Amino acid sequence: MTNILVVLVSVLCIPHVIFFAVYDFQALRIPIIMITLVAIAFQLTPILNSIWPYAGGLYNLVLWLGFATVNAWMFSSQSAIHFYLLAGATTAIAIFGVRQNFLSIISIGLGLTAFIYADRYFTEPAAFLNVSDTFFDILYFTSIPTTVLAIFCMVFYGFKQASTAEEALQREYEYSEALLSNMLPGPIAAQLKRNPGQTIADSHEEATILFADIVGFTPLASHHSPDAVVKLLNTLFTRFDDLANKHKLEKIKTLGDAFMVAGGMPDPQPDHATRVARMALEMVEETERFAKEMNENLQLRIGIHSGPVVAGVIGTKKPFYDVWGDTVNTAARLETYGTTGKIQVTDETKRILEAEFSFAERGTVTIKGKGDLDLWYLEGTRPR
Repeated sequence: MTNILVVLVSVLCIPHVIFFAVYDFQALRIPIIMITLVAIAFQLTPILNSIWPYAGGLYNLVLWLGFATVNAWMFSSQSAIHFYLLAGATTAIAIFGVRQNFLSIISIGLGLTAFIYADRYFTEPAAFLNVSDTFFDILYFTSIPTTVLAIFCMVFYGFKQASTAEEALQREYEYSEALLSNMLPGPIAAQLKRNPGQTIADSHEEATILFADIVGFTPLASHHSPDAVVKLLNTLFTRFDDLANKHKLEKIKTLGDAFMVAGGMPDPQPDHATRVARMALEMVEETERFAKEMNENLQLRIGIHSGPVVAGVIGTKKPFYDVWGDTVNTAARLETYGTTGKIQVTDETKRILEAEFSFAERGTVTIKGKGDLDLWYLEGTRPR
């Protein structure tokens, strides 16, 4: 603000110097010299501001009060040039800001005191000024509009800066909201914002969990640069994210080359298993398309299981939404013991889906930690 004031004062000094010189250079040479020197002196402000943020403001205050008061004494109150003291007082709050109320109050008080004193006691121009009354009339009708213009420029700039700051804050807020909504489900994020630090945990009696893994990813990664590997994973998983959004499912997390999705949470979904099954089929198709595009041998292995789960937010520094329970463990084991290119489901999930989807029996498989499970391959949707 003080740097803007420097520019403003310099701009205002130039027409005054020109007007005085054209009107009567000999009679007004002292004001011309003084105005020129003051305009030059104001240029020190940016240097002082680099030393201390308020040094330029204090320097401007002293210089402005002295300059305007001397002008008011020379030209008298009949020129209305003492109104420039009001401009300095009015813009003090804009220069020093609300964090330096003391400096603002001092500036306003000194400016108003100097204005009142000049208005009451500087009734006659200085004796060395030998100019006509017309000159003072011209000053009168230019000083007041110029004062208003100076105040307008400072206030306008202050409000524009505030508006720019508000827009920047709004953009940051929207970015933070978007980031939070990507990290956490909408209802969970809203709950966390309402009650920061609160433990968030919910039980869901009916949910469907999907785990997907890229088969042979480790050897594939060893033949590519780290950038290429990250780009490949990011591109494929972004497509999976789009599928999750399409079917209104909750992506829980990615673990290396594994992808986890949940249906029926955080808000209940009666058709959660159907949504997950449709997404699984489309994930296989999307992976096949992507493999052809990249000329790579990429295939998925998917495990799906339905049942009760517990979900909640873990951590406060880097909170994330996670899911626990036997249903989650079973779905993860199904993916691990799955078949390349196949979608493996349990008997429980198959019973939920068999009216809409077709299955191929895999048989009974011994799963570590789960014992013998009757497993099925999800092959597609039944014709309507």
